[in-house]
Amino acid sequence: MSLLTKPVLRRLGVATALVVAASTAALAPATGREPASTERAAAVIGWPPAPPAQLVIDTAGVTVGREDYVPGTVTLDGVTRVTEVRGRGNSTWGWDKKPLKLKLEEDAALVGSRDYDEWVLLAGYADRSSLRTAAAFAVAAQTRLKWTPRFRFVEMVLNGQSQGLYMLTEQVEEGKGRVNLPDDGYLLEFNKRYLRDDEPGFRTRWGSAIAFKNPDEVTKKQRREVRRAVTRFEKVLYGPDFADPETGYAAYVNVRKLIDWYLVEELFSNQDSNFQSSVNVSWVPGKRFVFGPVWDFDLSAGTRWRGSSQPDTWHTRVGRHWVARMLEDPAFSARVKSRWARLKPIARQVVSEIPAAAATLAPVADADWAQWHASGDLDWTHRGSTRQAEVDFLGDWLTKRIQWLSNNEVRLGGIRQRTPERERTVWVPVRLQSPANGTVDVSWTVQAGTATAGEDFVAATGQATFAAGQVERYVPVQILDDRVTEGRETVLVSLTGASRDIVVGSPSSTTVVIDANVR
Repeated sequence: MSLLTKPVLRRLGVATALVVAASTAALAPATGREPASTERAAAVIGWPPAPPAQLVIDTAGVTVGREDYVPGTVTLDGVTRVTEVRGRGNSTWGWDKKPLKLKLEEDAALVGSRDYDEWVLLAGYADRSSLRTAAAFAVAAQTRLKWTPRFRFVEMVLNGQSQGLYMLTEQVEEGKGRVNLPDDGYLLEFNKRYLRDDEPGFRTRWGSAIAFKNPDEVTKKQRREVRRAVTRFEKVLYGPDFADPETGYAAYVNVRKLIDWYLVEELFSNQDSNFQSSVNVSWVPGKRFVFGPVWDFDLSAGTRWRGSSQPDTWHTRVGRHWVARMLEDPAFSARVKSRWARLKPIARQVVSEIPAAAATLAPVADADWAQWHASGDLDWTHRGSTRQAEVDFLGDWLTKRIQWLSNNEVRLGGIRQRTPERERTVWVPVRLQSPANGTVDVSWTVQAGTATAGEDFVAATGQATFAAGQVERYVPVQILDDRVTEGRETVLVSLTGASRDIVVGSPSSTTVVIDANVR
């Protein structure tokens, strides 16, 4: 079935008008966290990296475990400090190269200029390039996210034995200069493993698993307060009017920061970023949820748990979670794509600096490779046979990813449409993000939701053909009247592919609701 002619605009409704506004409005220059000099922002957090210093931990031979701190000292930059040390991480703790956490007796600025007592040593064992987390932080630091952890690379020596290259970084925690919150604020994490991790938390009826990172000790009143706030939001988010610009999701979440958080995570195709874990959100009663900071990119950019990822597939947006639902709003999806156009030069700049960063780390990184990676452990993390090959793979994968994310995008232009059960055609809009300079074919299907094909509607497949310069076409959904008394039924419209390197974005499917037929 071919695409029919354009119907009158009054059929489109408010949702399509919002998409038009989002698609055509120029994105205003970012304010606040996005600095005039993005180079300066990256340098503040530690990118490009400096040559690794030696960090020495001495626990007098006592074995460092994951559960309990052991006393010791840490020496860095010629200064020895009293500290406690323990292991950290979940699956990463089971690997040969162990991540650690330091708790200093007195606050000190191990990275940057602010004094804190808690610091993290990331082993990055699954990241054979050693640069994924650092590069992701470098991009995040140049967005509108309020804070990104500062870091530096070190050669970590434990009780006289070199453990190789580590990333010394700030702890994600509440505090001035980190996640700065008032006394009644909360630092939360989406973490489906919170019970296994022995963290206080809860699950919502929509499947969100939320753990408390701050405060450490959570009262029943605090748990109830956060749960009620999340429930109020999710009732709106998963309700029929979720995209209303005044009363929908935008009234409950800082959309600007959420978009930037999402784009950093999607750029790297970060393993757990589709709301499995390490998705940090803060909330202050009476205010909106704020996403960030980013964290933990060892399994990203081509590597995931016991597998690999491709640069031309979606990851973070896949599944049932807050961002996936918001992307069902065409106006939000168009806004994400427009924002990416602003962040793309930043991402390209960081990727261009990866070879130089690898060279700076080379003396320690080469020894780390010989110590931990030459034996072939964790075969599923292998992207190259040498450290240089791993670095080259990372740069190449991210370059392809940036290009794919930058390709023109097609999406459905309506959120949900309703129709009485009578003989008629419902027109579902299809929209390109930007006009193409040639013909574009977009394939679509009309199939059953709860409605019955041949009785309530006509099942069909076809193509929406955009001529050069066109940004909107329509999928026809032919509704039938079977003269039977029955309740509400649904028909599913989906986009299945596109020509000319056009990416199928979100929403790629929508529902046509056939109202109850009462005789």
